[in-house]
Amino acid sequence: MTYAPDRPPYLRFVALLGFLVLATVGGAAIHPVVAIAPVLAVAVVWLVTKVPVRYPVMAVTYLVLAVDYVPERPQSGFWPSPLFPLGELMFAQLSYITKIGALRFPLVDVLIVGLLGLAIYRRVTKSPIDPPTLPMPRPLVGVVALSLIAILFMEVRGVLRGGDVKNSLWQWHQAAMMPFIVAMFHYALRGPQDWPLFARTVIAAGLTKSAVSVYFGAVVVPSMGVFVEYTTCHSDSMTFNFALLVATMRFLETPKSAHAVRGLVLILLIFLGMMYNDRRLAYVSFVGCLLAGYLITPWPALKRTFTRSMVLMAPLVVVYFAVGWNSHSGAFAPVHKVRTLIDGEGGEGNLDYRDIENLDVIATWTQFPLLGTGYGHEFLEPIPLPNIAFVFPQYRYHPHNSLLGLFAFGGMLGYTGVWMYLVVTVYLAVRSYHRSNVNEYRAAALIIVGSVICYINQVFGDMGIISYICTFITSLCVVGSGKLAVATGAWPMPSTTLVHGAPTAPVPPPGAIVYPNEDDVPARAKQA
Repeated sequence: MTYAPDRPPYLRFVALLGFLVLATVGGAAIHPVVAIAPVLAVAVVWLVTKVPVRYPVMAVTYLVLAVDYVPERPQSGFWPSPLFPLGELMFAQLSYITKIGALRFPLVDVLIVGLLGLAIYRRVTKSPIDPPTLPMPRPLVGVVALSLIAILFMEVRGVLRGGDVKNSLWQWHQAAMMPFIVAMFHYALRGPQDWPLFARTVIAAGLTKSAVSVYFGAVVVPSMGVFVEYTTCHSDSMTFNFALLVATMRFLETPKSAHAVRGLVLILLIFLGMMYNDRRLAYVSFVGCLLAGYLITPWPALKRTFTRSMVLMAPLVVVYFAVGWNSHSGAFAPVHKVRTLIDGEGGEGNLDYRDIENLDVIATWTQFPLLGTGYGHEFLEPIPLPNIAFVFPQYRYHPHNSLLGLFAFGGMLGYTGVWMYLVVTVYLAVRSYHRSNVNEYRAAALIIVGSVICYINQVFGDMGIISYICTFITSLCVVGSGKLAVATGAWPMPSTTLVHGAPTAPVPPPGAIVYPNEDDVPARAKQA
């Protein structure tokens, strides 16, 4: 029997290259971004067959946080950055890009579901590509699932009451994707040892957005001669604050000169982006993060001395605010910023748009206090609002204050069901902080608590509940909190797990240090 000789490898390479060239040219005729689809397809095949899932998850996380977030009109709609085409590809409905009407969902959804499916497939087939991962505490898994159940209940209730299905889907879409993003991160993070990798990914995205913010604010805006309200988008405040938390909390837990230098450089670069983006909520959130860290951390002599000093200085602070409240001097700039938060855009004693909208949403909630209206319904307008339908036709389906919107659409039961996972996340993070002797783990716990505070502020002030940026960072923190809790003994290691290959071990005592991998054990611990 004779066999035909194999084709030389270079012929297969030439054939593949020719196919990619032809497919790229054809894709360019549809949309410029579609031209890169063939290359992406080849890259996907390589990732599926060779690469641990945590690396493509990191890449998707970076893209979600770094490219132009087109749903929020990046750069106030005046200037598309070089990352705008990728942002359009990630977040615009695929029906808009491909002209196929049935594809009424963004590419980011496909990536989330695809990576989650890949991870599950590898677990089921016992693939050695991905190592075992630490399990998540079952109560945390339960409340994450409860969030999705509560959202679906609110959808069904709203539709049964005659709600608009088309508009309802975009009231809860990103929040309903949260459990799937959490599952994706669960399979991507082996344990707390992978937290620094993902933290650096978020920092890289924050630096990217800061560079875009500074360039647009310092170069493009003056050349255009226009006024802009923001230079990237509202949700970037959460990315910026995450980076600031890494810089401050890591130094707080490990006060080394290297951490101080790197932290100061990072703070400077991120603050430049925040300054041009001009979101007051970003500064309020960061102050809240610092306050949370102050309350959680132990009370050594230095902290007690600082606290006593602040108590003694309180009268001077009151005088400073009293004098600067009506002053226009630059010396009282912090007072002016605080006053704008209290007075709003309407000025002292006047209601601005947000005030009226909040009152209307509260009035809607009072009509349906327990179960809410359900999704698919507009909030009521007992106090008429200016009609902004010419720029935002669905404005009554999406109140700026998403927190109050949850009360209006879901009532007490819906609100509690959707947000219970945040309470459990903070609880586990704080328990992990006080039961860990590893500085990196303690810093991660503080970052997680601060990020949850930022998320709540974004939901309260800037429709954060329908932002993929906010949802991705919060989901990462949920998984980080769960794995920290198991690794530090803040929550018992489950004796069995639904995931094949997940490690099982006796419950470590409080304060014990658990190293999921041998490579993570410090040299001095091995010697001991």
